Amino acid sequence: MYNNCITSKSKNMKIITLVTKRSVRETLKELRYKKYYSSSEFHPGDVIEIIDGNKKSPAIILKSEPASAYKQQIRDGSLDISKPKFSKTGEFANGVVVCSFSMDDIRKYLKDPALAHKTDNKILKDFFPKKKPVQNKEPKKVSATSDGTLSTLSLDRYKQTDKTHHSELQLFVDEVRKYFGEQARFGQGSFSYYLGFCKKIPMTDLWQMFGEAKQSRKNHEGQKKLFWWKIGQHLRGPKDDTEIDNTKNN
Repeated sequence: MYNNCITSKSKNMKIITLVTKRSVRETLKELRYKKYYSSSEFHPGDVIEIIDGNKKSPAIILKSEPASAYKQQIRDGSLDISKPKFSKTGEFANGVVVCSFSMDDIRKYLKDPALAHKTDNKILKDFFPKKKPVQNKEPKKVSATSDGTLSTLSLDRYKQTDKTHHSELQLFVDEVRKYFGEQARFGQGSFSYYLGFCKKIPMTDLWQMFGEAKQSRKNHEGQKKLFWWKIGQHLRGPKDDTEIDNTKNN
């Protein structure tokens, strides 16, 4: 629906590329830089206010291009974008530009966020992540067992390393995310996103749902959708058999 709208009004529409306060912390390019369509006139370096993660957040415009430049991608569906959710209230509602910065400076801050924290501008300091100092922690030493045997030594003790996960649930979430190729650090697909849903379900049910999804004849993306469908069904509670069968067949 969005793509049809863009095609029919491509003369007035712009394709904007922006980075948000949350996405700037991502390392993958496809997660860091987001494209939207808009009829508003924005310029590179403009700061606007949008809804990101269900709350108001600043966003910096990096590019503003005519939609006609993406005409083929829009028609064949390879460019699937939506309209940005501007904040509806406050001084900067509906896409009002908050302020503007030089794109030469923005490029420097994207490459090295620490430079933004050397400025006196509060917006820049809040927007770009502050690099935490690296702490050199020595590996934790584990003493040998009192009886001199290896009977109570775990693999972590033998390797003299700390545990990566502290519970079966965290281990499960890590395995599922790796299987589905999830790499987001924040928001949908992140470790905390999975953990928030899965912690409400018994481990035996989680392993069963994951196993059933992997054993289905669907492709990788279909298995992922089936897994999340099962999560949703479990959290909503039981439904009658007819409704469940119809949902699975869709």
